[in-house]
Amino acid sequence: MCSSVSQDDSPKIFGPRYVRIKAHPGEQLFLHCEAFANPKDVTLIYWLVNGSFPEDLLCSDRIVESEESTLDNGAVLQRSLMLKNVTSEDFKSNFTCVVTNAAGMTQKNILLVARGKKRKHFTSRQ
Repeated sequence: MCSSVSQDDSPKIFGPRYVRIKAHPGEQLFLHCEAFANPKDVTLIYWLVNGSFPEDLLCSDRIVESEESTLDNGAVLQRSLMLKNVTSEDFKSNFTCVVTNAAGMTQKNILLVARGKKRKHFTSRQ
């Protein structure tokens, strides 16, 4: 009997896929990601900052990814991203949790918003 990979086996991230988190410059902040995965499949969970791995960033000593942890016999995967101190650059950054296995891939995108601001300010990039 052969086993096949179905869409139902693709990982599922808990909670909304797009999140805005209020933060103060200078504060320590943890971004959390949890996903349900088929424990029979090899599933990866990792963070990207503006499309790059945290350890490849110039600020890699300030933004640190936790080790992967599991719950429920491997059915739930967890990984966090720690910002040792939030900077103004972080408010312009996109933090993405990626969960992938042979059946598919899903993402959770997080944007930081400065506390106290009532309106978004967009800046054009040249």
